[in-house]
Amino acid sequence: MEPVTLQADGLRLVSWEPRHLPDLQLMYDDPLVERYLVMPLPWSDYQRDRFLDLCARQWRADNPRWAVVEADGTLVASVALTHAYSREVSITYLVAPWARGKGVAQRAIRAASRFAFDNMGMHRVAWDAIVGNHASRLAAIRVGFTVEGISRNGVNQRGASRDCWVGGVVPGELRESDDPPPDYGVLKTQAAFFMGERPALESEAEGLRLRPLCGGDLDDLAAACADEETQRWTTVPRDYTREDAEKFFSLSAERWKRGTHILYVLADSEDRFSGSVELMLEGRPPGDAEIGFHTAPWARGRGWMTAAVRCLADLGFERLALERIEWNATVGNEASRRVAEKAGFVIEGTKRRIWHGPGERVDSWTGSLLG
Repeated sequence: MEPVTLQADGLRLVSWEPRHLPDLQLMYDDPLVERYLVMPLPWSDYQRDRFLDLCARQWRADNPRWAVVEADGTLVASVALTHAYSREVSITYLVAPWARGKGVAQRAIRAASRFAFDNMGMHRVAWDAIVGNHASRLAAIRVGFTVEGISRNGVNQRGASRDCWVGGVVPGELRESDDPPPDYGVLKTQAAFFMGERPALESEAEGLRLRPLCGGDLDDLAAACADEETQRWTTVPRDYTREDAEKFFSLSAERWKRGTHILYVLADSEDRFSGSVELMLEGRPPGDAEIGFHTAPWARGRGWMTAAVRCLADLGFERLALERIEWNATVGNEASRRVAEKAGFVIEGTKRRIWHGPGERVDSWTGSLLG
């Protein structure tokens, strides 16, 4: 295949030239690129010297490689198609740090994918990204890709196995610039939140702040979850141990990468773990979440959980574009109900026979707070 130039709503996809390489080097030097790119980094002189020849050979093998430039020739992205199967190509793309937030990725992806269908006869364009790369995921969804799941240890990133999101688009599914997917605004807001640093949160209660869970919390976490009242009303593992806390610590970090849960620890004035509060997005419509919480026995009776729930609910409405937060608690858990009501939740009724653990079903109160 001979190189082909594509137009992409104010951008051009062109063959790589020597003049592009200095800016490509700057792209590869960006910390966010290093975080999610699979290729060996830093980019060596040897790799740079071979790059143009490699691109030419890929074109000859029907694997297009484009530099994405603006009208004045400024490099803003790269995009490539690589044969995976007889009628499938995989797409990879990279946006320059100076061009983020301008819709560059979606325009380049759309143009390259359309070329794959119309000019290469492909039946599918596949996509993947290391879990946590919400910017790549959002761009793919915007153009019409369906995220189909997670491939565990699906890629090797410089010697380390990483989970990756996988997905694809088939002919007829590409979305145009005036046709965003449903709830795209919510997805965009949440992607920006999860790509940023997780902020500590100040509460309205004196001596209390909310922060991420850390390794130094695990002994207190284990003690709090082994407490009789916590065991009675929650679904934490029975006979909770330090090993359970370690597993939860890893799980919590993975859930944050996936963008499915937002967990915060209640920390006292000496930064001691005093409980946790969590928003759960997974399995719910965009804009909805469920809240869960528990207070360590040594921190009960101070009104801290009410303040923590209000604080995290505010974050959900203001930073995650939530419209409704649901609360559930086993019937009889008066402490949880008092917290919910004081935080503004409206009790809506009782769900019968809700799963509460292996072989155990209970009735559950349910309520909600609206943004």
